[in-house]
Amino acid sequence: MKRAKIVCTVGPASGDRGTLEKLAEAGMNVARINFSHGKPEEHAEVCRRVREISPRIAVMQDLQGPKIRVGEIEGGMELARDSVVILTSGDPAGRCGVVHVDYPKLAEEVRPGNDIFLADGIIHLTVDRIERGDVFCRVVHGGTITSRKGVNLPGVSISAPALTEKDREDLDFGLRLGVDYIALSFVRKPDEVAGLRKMIEAAGSDAKIVVKIEKREAIDDLEGILAATDAVMIARGDLGVEVPTEQVPVIQKEIIRKCLAAGKPVITATQMLESMTTSELPTRAEASDVANAVFDGSDALMLSAETATGKFPVETVSMMARIIETAEEYALGSTGGWFAESGLSMPVSAVDSDTDAVAAGAVKIATEVEAGAIVVLTHSGRTARLIARRRPAVPVIALTDQEHVVSQLALVWG
Repeated sequence: MKRAKIVCTVGPASGDRGTLEKLAEAGMNVARINFSHGKPEEHAEVCRRVREISPRIAVMQDLQGPKIRVGEIEGGMELARDSVVILTSGDPAGRCGVVHVDYPKLAEEVRPGNDIFLADGIIHLTVDRIERGDVFCRVVHGGTITSRKGVNLPGVSISAPALTEKDREDLDFGLRLGVDYIALSFVRKPDEVAGLRKMIEAAGSDAKIVVKIEKREAIDDLEGILAATDAVMIARGDLGVEVPTEQVPVIQKEIIRKCLAAGKPVITATQMLESMTTSELPTRAEASDVANAVFDGSDALMLSAETATGKFPVETVSMMARIIETAEEYALGSTGGWFAESGLSMPVSAVDSDTDAVAAGAVKIATEVEAGAIVVLTHSGRTARLIARRRPAVPVIALTDQEHVVSQLALVWG
């Protein structure tokens, strides 16, 4: 039995009842619905199907957030190295070499010398000058830019709100559906998390918040954000554009360590088994990536395109489950417990409440007497999470009288 959980993004390749049932059998614990794509009625149907399959599968609504994108580019545009391209929030019609960007304050907030990345970092531009709302850029690394590709502005503090008007409408819809988790994109500061929580509470919902760490500002204020959120997602795609690629593995480990210390569930996401969108087998590097995310202490691992649009969604989940089980068998294989075998130092040394003291004692006793499991009675799920963060060598079984807690604990290790 695997302890780390699997989050599956549901899309055209996996939204039908039959495939969802197979994903659940293969090891899906959380169904992620990406509100950047699809129609509300499609999302509602997916949520209904998941609820019918099992109450022990959580539903996560992922809000789009202030994602900046280029406009429509018919046939695509080739950007050659050292050429000049103009970005504008105005109308580019009839202007050669001009690309529309859907952020009105682009020319106000970038400065000469700033880097701009397009299409998930594939294309790299440097701002040369700004004239009358046009941003003139030199192409550092070229490529073909096509319609609606993402725009990243590392080092630029944008003023766009964390929740757009679309996000607010989607949030209202998701809360009426009764989703278990709300994923907040492009978080920069704790106040943004607090604002979302007020909306959730005003709607009378028990939904928990997952902050997506994909901005440098979020890394710089991680402690404050951790205090405000319920869970964390390490969104390595946009994060890998915001920070140098070689720093991403180190940042991943540091975020996970701090989440464990704070008792907040943490998801490692993006390109975990990317090659399985078209191949029945992952690369060896991908298998190692999944295993290392488990060794780092991730509560859950997330699949994106692999299950949303890939050719082998069920096979991908089965493969991830097997890798997780093998990694955990190794990490839990010594009397020293998880942190001894994984090579990590225990990030949870002190207790911060009476409940935490009981949790620490339960883990210690269960280890010493070689118990078959730790069974915990919980009303909110907090005690179960406090036990799980210490990564005991035995399964953690939570009993609760709250149906929403059953679903929400599907994200938590154990």
